[in-house]
Amino acid sequence: MTAEAGPEPLDAQTPDLTAFMTAHWWDVAARMTDLPIYNPALGVHATGFRRDGDWRIGIVVTPWFMNVVAVPDSGVALPGIGSKLSLTLPAGEIEGVVGDIDGFGRVVSASLYSPMQEFDAADVAIAVAEAALDQLFTAPATEPPPRPRPPVALNRRALLFPRTRTEARP
Repeated sequence: MTAEAGPEPLDAQTPDLTAFMTAHWWDVAARMTDLPIYNPALGVHATGFRRDGDWRIGIVVTPWFMNVVAVPDSGVALPGIGSKLSLTLPAGEIEGVVGDIDGFGRVVSASLYSPMQEFDAADVAIAVAEAALDQLFTAPATEPPPRPRPPVALNRRALLFPRTRTEARP
């Protein structure tokens, strides 16, 4: 594979999405180096993709963005390119935008960071991406419901002359 040819065409059933996404975005990165949003301290990295229903979810880090990328299984109907789409993951709902990768197909992306100037080392950006992916697949902790207050007996006197907090109760 040459940098000019780009990554091998694959589809959403490709087992190694990580390698495909990394190769694809390295190819794009070669054309982005002169832009002011390009952070030369970073490279391209894709986390492992995890299955959630009909989707495989991963995070792609480039020198100009860190995005959640959701790849649908074949047969999943997506709205048009540029449309917003909400995905429900264990951690909650995220909203992404439908895009198209040449030679691959449609994906849904949600931005985590852009631009990437606050990252001064690739290992830090990769650690943040891995931690973010872990969080997406972690259901929020549920708190026990608050204990109900005991009912307050109301009578006409209590309704007309409520006690203040400073008054002592018998």
